[in-house]
Amino acid sequence: MIMADTSSRGSGARTQTSIAIDKLRTDIVTGKLRPNEKLRVQALAKRYGLAASSLREALSRLVTDALVVAEDQRGFRVSPVSRSGLIDLTEARIGIECLALTRSIEYGDVAWESDVLGAYHRLSRCTEATRPDSPEAQVWSTCHAEFHRSLTAACRSDWLKYFCALMYQQSDRYRLLATYSRPANTRNPLNEHEAIMKAAIARDAPLACDLLSRHFRETTRRLLDADAADSGLAPADESSRR
Repeated sequence: MIMADTSSRGSGARTQTSIAIDKLRTDIVTGKLRPNEKLRVQALAKRYGLAASSLREALSRLVTDALVVAEDQRGFRVSPVSRSGLIDLTEARIGIECLALTRSIEYGDVAWESDVLGAYHRLSRCTEATRPDSPEAQVWSTCHAEFHRSLTAACRSDWLKYFCALMYQQSDRYRLLATYSRPANTRNPLNEHEAIMKAAIARDAPLACDLLSRHFRETTRRLLDADAADSGLAPADESSRR
């Protein structure tokens, strides 16, 4: 498997590093660690109650996930965000996920269909909250991630699954960083998810990919239109006036 840990270190060191990776990833994706924030190893070790060596290894590994930037002789920083970066990410995600979805529709069996239906059903029972740190938001995020994962789960490619998961993580970071207003009754994401699910189950790959692409682009458009100066997504001329 692509994500297998091939480290020869002892199980204790691996566990500490894994804990550090999980904590750092969560805090970066949810915005507790802000874009461009300096990541000081000793402060993080104290914050998480972990060994400094484990934090250094975890930070190095998160560089490969594009969540952390390593600076020569200057340590680590949280990766920046930008409007152009979000647009680039969205278009790349559409290309990769549509390929993976097309293959899942081709190769998926009845068990895959059941998984997609089950994931949609669980998502439909969740309430999307506006506060990312609320219990409701955490449940919704888990169900949302599982729904999108289920769509591409039958693609028969570990590389495609890896990149889908990586770009989902990055997209979720942008979503959680941006404080955007949603005008009442102008969008129902659950309806979009339902339409994607039905097209996938009907084995209509072109329709499913078109719906998925529009779903991603609409989310991106709303993030870009948001009042999100604090997240780094606001246009430069607007953020400079704040």
